[in-house]
Amino acid sequence: MRCEHLHDSAVYVLGALSPPEREAYERHLVDCEECRAEVAEFGELPELLGKLDPDVAQALATPGWAGPSAAWAGPSAAWAGPSAVPSSDAAWAGPSAAAAADPLLPRVLDRAQRSRRTERRRRRWQSAGTALVAACLGVLAVIGVRSAGVGQPDFVAMQEVSATVPVTASLALEAEDGGTLVRMQCAYKPAAAASGKWTYKLYVVPRTGEPEELDSWTAGVGDEYELKAHSRIQRGDIQKIEIRKGDGTPLLVLNA
Repeated sequence: MRCEHLHDSAVYVLGALSPPEREAYERHLVDCEECRAEVAEFGELPELLGKLDPDVAQALATPGWAGPSAAWAGPSAAWAGPSAVPSSDAAWAGPSAAAAADPLLPRVLDRAQRSRRTERRRRRWQSAGTALVAACLGVLAVIGVRSAGVGQPDFVAMQEVSATVPVTASLALEAEDGGTLVRMQCAYKPAAAASGKWTYKLYVVPRTGEPEELDSWTAGVGDEYELKAHSRIQRGDIQKIEIRKGDGTPLLVLNA
C-alpha cells in the first residue's frame, strides 16, 4: 500500500509547503523510506523548472490550456491510439483539467515569482551597498589626503627685502579661534663661501601695536625647516609677517 503522504513529496522539494506543513512532513520522512525515495527522485525538479520559460509555465497553469496548438490532432486524425479509451475515462480533459484539479503547478509558479522578487531586492540592496562602500572609501580618501597635507591653505612665497638673502620661505595663514595659525616652509640657499649656522626669527606684525615674535631657530646652508605656530593676533589684524636675522634685520616679508 502506497504512503498517503507521497503526494506531498514534490511540493516539499519545490519548497511550496507552509512552515508547519514542512516541519510535519520532515518528521514523517524520518520513518518513511518510501517518501524519502520519492523526495530523492524529485531532487532535480527545481533545477528543471528553473529552465522553464515563465510564459510557457504560466500557460500550463491556466485552466483551459489545450497544448502547443489546439488545432493539432496527433500523428493522424483517424488514429485512435493503441486501444479505445474506456468509457470511464471519457471525462479526462487533458493537461488543462489536471492543472485545474491539482494546485501544485500554480503554487510552484507563485513560489518562483516570489523567488525572483526576492532576488531582485537582493540585487538592489547589493548595488546600494556597493555605492555606500564606494562613498565611504571616497570619504576615507579625502581624510587621508587632508591628513597628508593636501587641501591645506595655499602657501604664498615671501618677498626679499634685503640685498643678500640666504633663505627662501613660503607662508600659509589660517584664521582660528583666538588668533591665526601660521604655517611656514623654509629652505636655505647653497653658497660656496658660506658656512656655519645662523639664527632666524619669525615676527607677526599687527596693524596696530607691537610685533609678536612667533618663533626662532638656527639653520645653515642646505637645511630645510618647517613650522606650524599659533599667533594671538587675529587674521584680519595682521599687517605683515617677517623673517629677520638674529640681529633684527628683515630678510623676507609677506604682506597680509
